[in-house]
Order: sequence, then structure tokens, then C-alpha cells
Amino acid sequence: MAIINVDRVSEDGHLHTTADVNDAPNELINAVDELLDNLSTKFSKVSTEVFAKMDEMAQRLDELEASIKATADTIEGN
Repeated sequence: MAIINVDRVSEDGHLHTTADVNDAPNELINAVDELLDNLSTKFSKVSTEVFAKMDEMAQRLDELEASIKATADTIEGN
């Protein structure tokens, strides 16, 4: 948290210092935290989708491999 000191001179000539707290750093921290949470959620979703697609592709490749092997066995049997 940033503290800003504000000096002023009163009518009687005395110097008065007050401290104002600046909330901008907290707002920035909160915004960054929210952004990181959103990115993490999106990354998890995309990762899940990618792994699902990879599993689907692996299954399709297994089926293709079995089909090719069956065709090769049929040709060799003739």
C-alpha cells in the first residue's frame, strides 16, 4: 500500500503533514489476481479439451491400425 504525505501550512504558519493512503496498488493487485484466475480457468478448460481430442485421435488411430492389419491379413490369406 502506498502512502502519500501531504504537507500544508496553516494560517498561523505551522506545517501540517497528513498521510493519504493510495488504493491504486491494491486495485492493481486485485486486477492482476483476477486476470491470473481467469487465465488459469481458461488454460484448464483448453487443456481438458486438448487431452480429449488426443484421446479421440488415439482411438481413431487404433481403429485404423486394426483395419489395416485386417486388410493385410485378408490379402495374405488369398
